[in-house]
Amino acid sequence: MKKKYYIFTAAGAYLLFLLVTIPAQFVTGIISDNAPLEIQGVSGSLWNGRAYLITADNSVTLNNTRWSFKAWKLLIGQLAVDMTTQYAGNNIETEIGTSFLGRYFVNDLSAAVTANELAQSADIPLAQLSGLVTLHIEHAQWQQGELPLATGEIKWQDAAVTFADTASLGNVFIILGESEQQQLIAAISNQGGDIKIEGKAELVPAADYSLDLTLTPTASANNNIKQSLGMFAKRQANGEYQLKKSGSLNQLGLM
Repeated sequence: MKKKYYIFTAAGAYLLFLLVTIPAQFVTGIISDNAPLEIQGVSGSLWNGRAYLITADNSVTLNNTRWSFKAWKLLIGQLAVDMTTQYAGNNIETEIGTSFLGRYFVNDLSAAVTANELAQSADIPLAQLSGLVTLHIEHAQWQQGELPLATGEIKWQDAAVTFADTASLGNVFIILGESEQQQLIAAISNQGGDIKIEGKAELVPAADYSLDLTLTPTASANNNIKQSLGMFAKRQANGEYQLKKSGSLNQLGLM
């Protein structure tokens, strides 16, 4: 019995050694050949490596990406790495991985990006956005064929939107959580600005997303801002504007 134990232990240790010493360039080459990714300047190993440049779908570019394999996660049925990277000059830190059952996850994601850069990546038409968007995602998970779940906060500081005129939105807060139906829900509100925002967004299986916002012009909102609101939201008798929308995430460029 002891002999078998030592044999299995030695074999496991040898396989782990092979795993962590595999050149990162070998693995990233396989990924590039089978996914819409271009990975350049790869060095190090699968255990601890670096990629100078990662381009996804010819639209999103990550610089100076570093990762460190978390071997202990194998004990709970997960493959995971700690990762740091840069997007548009802004630092991103997170843990990413997948379970042996094929469920992907992100933990402790911390990132910041300008609203304008985010709008360009998502291909948002017509409006010009400004301000800084910071993300603090505690946990997110998803699986092929299922809608994602996430908890955390997104903050849009010094937010502004320009249509016919520029409307200040102050600081916008989006709190991510899980509904009673175990679906992703986001509570949306703001402080300050020309428009008071209150409402929610959620992912629903029937239509992929649902948005319900109440937009109220404040005393600082001029006529151009009010007219712009009327272009995409329905004016109510009390002066508020109601925005209700649902549809596919593909229409938003998010899937």
